[in-house]
Amino acid sequence: MTDGAIIKFDETEANEGEGFSTSTGKFTAPFSGVYGFTWTFCVDSRTTDGGPLYYGEYGTKLMSGNSVIGVLHTDTETTKDDACSTGFVIKYISEGTEVYVKNFYAHQGKILSKENHTRTTFSGWKLNQ
Repeated sequence: MTDGAIIKFDETEANEGEGFSTSTGKFTAPFSGVYGFTWTFCVDSRTTDGGPLYYGEYGTKLMSGNSVIGVLHTDTETTKDDACSTGFVIKYISEGTEVYVKNFYAHQGKILSKENHTRTTFSGWKLNQ
């Protein structure tokens, strides 16, 4: 994964209104309103996706269009370990605005997301009518 890459979450559990695209990794707000967004990012320092292997470390940004609305740092602090961090943002989002998670600096280790262990996730929902 390169610096600035959009993180694509390839599975959905619920996608009412079809606002989330697994091909782009972006949620497009179907209506203007106040939304809640959460993203949990997990890293593993036991393996790598081609980068250095010292610790599991990633920085992510939650984006609304081209604006940063949240920042998260996940770091194992040791080798042969895994760690997760969670961010939460409540924000007014205009209809048609894309919200997504992207990597924002060089990383170490690999994203950890396993069905039977732990998951890296991105979720959002509209809070008002």
